Amino acid sequence: MTIQRRKIIVQAAAACAVATLQPWKAASAQLAWPSKTIKFVNMAPPGTAPDVYNRIYAERLSKAMNVPVIIENRPGVAGNIASELVAKAPADGYTLLYTVSSSFTVNPWIYTKLTFDPEKEFRPVSPLLSQGAFIVANNDMPFKTVKELVDYATAHPGKLSYGTNGVGSFLHLIMELFSQSAQMQLLHVPYKGPPIIDVVSGHIPLCVEPAASAIPMINSGKVRAIAYSGGRRHAQFPNVPTIAETYPAVAVAGWHGIWAPAGVPTEVVEKLNAEITRITQTPDVQKLIAEMGSEPMSTSVDAMANMVRTEKRTWGDLVKAKKITVD
Repeated sequence: MTIQRRKIIVQAAAACAVATLQPWKAASAQLAWPSKTIKFVNMAPPGTAPDVYNRIYAERLSKAMNVPVIIENRPGVAGNIASELVAKAPADGYTLLYTVSSSFTVNPWIYTKLTFDPEKEFRPVSPLLSQGAFIVANNDMPFKTVKELVDYATAHPGKLSYGTNGVGSFLHLIMELFSQSAQMQLLHVPYKGPPIIDVVSGHIPLCVEPAASAIPMINSGKVRAIAYSGGRRHAQFPNVPTIAETYPAVAVAGWHGIWAPAGVPTEVVEKLNAEITRITQTPDVQKLIAEMGSEPMSTSVDAMANMVRTEKRTWGDLVKAKKITVD
């Protein structure tokens, strides 16, 4: 065998060995996840409920995965800023979106100029918790029950005003659904922030407030709780009825969840879902969530995707009927 021929054979054998190793390397890299910092892009400002909840999970996920887990707050445009950033991030499982359900169930209907497709560019990872909202009134208002509120609004069509955190927000849609079911006309007053302070002072008679921020004001007696939007009475206020007890169609709660860019491998998504579910089901996290007025929530990736599709249809019908848009 000539030296040249021996050299060619050796080179070919080496090439085969490298080719054989390539799939092993790819599999090893995949199995190694996570091997570096995981980042949550959060749709809310620091100190708000979504940020606080996110930090509860980030701390525990970091310990479980043995890697740093950080939070980058990107508030604005009802979660669209954070969503757009994550939609364009590498699909490697290291950049995740923490947002509220309305980002995927409401925003596609009310924002006609989104620069990303929420359905095509994301895949669900795990829900975390659900939270309804309280309809609260100034203490001097003459109504104390759902029926009395509806009777008052019917007697004063278009004059009873209520505040929410903005046009097209989840809170706004709760009241639109309520108004539709009760066949009453209310006047919506959108705020850039929580309107509950103006209810306390009497500048507006009503507002819809998430449970986490409404509970302290109700407990202090600064506002009167008229009803709760969830499917069952809130655990901390068993004497406050749900809207659904009078109008069954109005049994709605928002929820927080985690999403990943669409291309993140299934095994990474499933691993995240399993670990987040485990965290949610620990007694200390369940206690923390309950103390902030919410309910722990966990389900499979597929079930979460079905939830999004179902709720998106519901809110889409309402948005179209009411012609709600923000752009």
